[in-house]
Amino acid sequence: MHAVIIDDLEAYLSGSLPATALDRFEAHLEACGACRGEVGEIRDASGWLAELKPAGAMEPPAGFTARVMQQAVERPALTFWSPFGDFAFGRRVIFASLLTLAVLGTVLVSREESYAPEPPTPEAAMASDTGSPNAGQMLVTLASYEP
Repeated sequence: MHAVIIDDLEAYLSGSLPATALDRFEAHLEACGACRGEVGEIRDASGWLAELKPAGAMEPPAGFTARVMQQAVERPALTFWSPFGDFAFGRRVIFASLLTLAVLGTVLVSREESYAPEPPTPEAAMASDTGSPNAGQMLVTLASYEP
C-alpha cells in the first residue's frame, strides 16, 4: 500500500477526510489496483468488526491509531533489566548469585571427605580380579584358609 493511502486511510474509512484529500485519495485508488483491493479488504473487515461493537459504544477520536503507533515506535523496547532501572543493578544480582554459588561449592567440597568410601579389603580386591588365569584357584585358597 502506498504512502498516500496509509496516511489518510483512517480518516477515509471514518468519513472525515477533507474534500481535497478525498479527491487525491480516490484518484489514487482508481489508478492503483493493489491499493484499491487492500482498501476494499480493510473496509470489509471494518464492517465485520463494526457488527461486533455493542450499541452506544464510543468511537475513538480521529488519529487515535496513528498516535498510538507513533508512541509505540518512540518508546524504547522493554528488556529483562528495564523493571530494575539500570544495568548496574543487574551486575549486582549476577555478582551476588556467583558469590552464593562459590560459598555453597566451598561448603560441599569441605564436607566431601566425610563421604569418601573406604578402600576395599585385600580379599575383595583379589576376588574381583577376574583377569588373571588362576582367579578361580585364588578364591578356593581364600575360602579354605583357616587362621
